[in-house]
Amino acid sequence: MAADCNRNSRGCFVCRACDIVCHFGSLSMRETTMTGSDNPKIQALVERPNESLAIEVKTWFDPNSREGQAKIVRAVLALRNNDGGYLLVGFDDTSMLPDLEHAPVDVRATFHPDKIHELVTRFASESFEVSVEFGERDGTLFPVIVVPSGIRTPIAAKSDLIVGERKLVAAGEVYVRTLNTNRRPSSAKANWNDWPLLMDKCFNNREADIGRFFRRHLTGLSVDSVQGIMSAFAGASAHSPSEAGELQGLLDTGRSRFDNIVAERSLTLPKTGFWEVALVIRGPVPAHPLREFMKLIGVANPEYSGWPVWLDSSHFGEPAHRPYVFDKRWEALVALPNGRHTDFLQFDPKGKFYHLRALFDDLRLTNQSPAPGTALDIALPILDSAEAIAVGLAFAKAMGCPEDTCTLEFAFRWSGLNGRELASWIYAGRYISPGRKAYQDDLTLTQSIPLNTPPSAIGGILTTLLAPLYEVFSGFALGANVFEDLSAQLLARRAQV
Repeated sequence: MAADCNRNSRGCFVCRACDIVCHFGSLSMRETTMTGSDNPKIQALVERPNESLAIEVKTWFDPNSREGQAKIVRAVLALRNNDGGYLLVGFDDTSMLPDLEHAPVDVRATFHPDKIHELVTRFASESFEVSVEFGERDGTLFPVIVVPSGIRTPIAAKSDLIVGERKLVAAGEVYVRTLNTNRRPSSAKANWNDWPLLMDKCFNNREADIGRFFRRHLTGLSVDSVQGIMSAFAGASAHSPSEAGELQGLLDTGRSRFDNIVAERSLTLPKTGFWEVALVIRGPVPAHPLREFMKLIGVANPEYSGWPVWLDSSHFGEPAHRPYVFDKRWEALVALPNGRHTDFLQFDPKGKFYHLRALFDDLRLTNQSPAPGTALDIALPILDSAEAIAVGLAFAKAMGCPEDTCTLEFAFRWSGLNGRELASWIYAGRYISPGRKAYQDDLTLTQSIPLNTPPSAIGGILTTLLAPLYEVFSGFALGANVFEDLSAQLLARRAQV
């Protein structure tokens, strides 16, 4: 029986059928409680900076000068046209090392949110909210200007910003995040080849609006009825992979390779459960030189979370954590001290990807973390799987795969489930009654998704895909709105991970 979810007087979801109270839909609450270095994404950016299409890195500058204002305006407009991202200040954009010598005396006052808001109001053709958060490293605060997602029409500059005879920002110009000739991400004026991706982002967000309309007005209809209505609007839909055996083989060889590397390096890792994802791009995959491929993948990751799926560890301080070539593909093993993270990743230019990570439930990441091996947070499978699908879509598009003829085939596997109970420790204030225990140790689920699937559809796909995982825990069923809300939070870079 599916959970019957409604909002209570505090704006929280109350799922009567599953005795769960959650803040999935309360985005404003998360925005007010996640400030400063308490935000895991912001702190992760400061600790492990890495420039991509979603992240711009600048060394210190004076936001009161016209040159500094131009840097902010160009960056935030470009990030908004990229459907959101981050401007990280205080780091060298080549070495990614912090500049500790030139930091302002009062970082918070120098990069006060009011200054950024005033620049957006003056120069953006369409106003949008931005926030400024601060992470700490080596005793120094570093500002991160956060630009939200949700672009529906391209944003242009509406005023000139002139210094002497130089026009640093010109009215009517549209700035985007793009790759220069060296395959490095930068903020620049939109070129003819930037417009298709920009318009695609706008249309995807409009489709999300349509999806919310349908969910609001079709509440109460059966799943079969809704699927029948939606099938009239789309010729293709998510379905089971055509060659599940290849996906299973990718999972098994990836896990075997991980075990071998751990043995070769004589690593002693804490005992944990694992989440794994395998991806095969089915269809024409353009060829990419091995070195250029890793650069492309590194900048194409949308970085939806503080520890993203298929993260690029090229700039990690420990050389053993950085990617290397093995058997004509890139792979990396990231095993942080004290068991804080364990990840094994593979990137194959032929369109095959694998990621293994230790379950966050077992890593003691916060004071609220459960004892290792005892719990599975109800939100993590949704957030992990949603990010894997969204990142996979971004990778395939960045690689130049044709959207109308390519399909992404996924396999997800959870292991170490036996003896765990469903729990809620990621989102404070949410409750799930105890006793929903797993007696099955592992589970593999597969899904095939057309490349032209909009990210806004991911929540609906997960509603069906992940149902068997929750059923392992005493037949538990989760309401469809929870999948939708968590997926939307992740894509808006507001998920609490």
